[in-house]
Amino acid sequence: MPLSTADTTEILQLYSRYNTAIDTGDGKAFGICFVPDGTFDPGNGKIEGAEAIGEFGTQTHKAMPLMRHNATNIVLDGNGDTATGSAFLIGYLASPDYKVIVTGRYLDQLTKTESGWRFVDRAFSADA
Repeated sequence: MPLSTADTTEILQLYSRYNTAIDTGDGKAFGICFVPDGTFDPGNGKIEGAEAIGEFGTQTHKAMPLMRHNATNIVLDGNGDTATGSAFLIGYLASPDYKVIVTGRYLDQLTKTESGWRFVDRAFSADA
């Protein structure tokens, strides 16, 4: 069975919660976007476990507090319990000199849990 409208909406909210959490330095909320044993590769090596992923979110915000993540062209496919997703990223600094600092693409594996949809694996590759 394809993803329902409710599942699609919930996954889109997950993508938004992910970006909001990292952009506000909320490492706990960032980690919760993943299953407990989830993995995330931000483009320079895989991070394992929601707790470590959350810490990455906190540290990234500390290093670049004015960075903002904008996911676009989100495409989802799934069967009701699992899904794949992809999104393009425009990462920019929200400073007086607004500046795009990274673009690239996320490839995602997602699962539906008792707490809602979560990332199982998320990999980012920057554009060359």
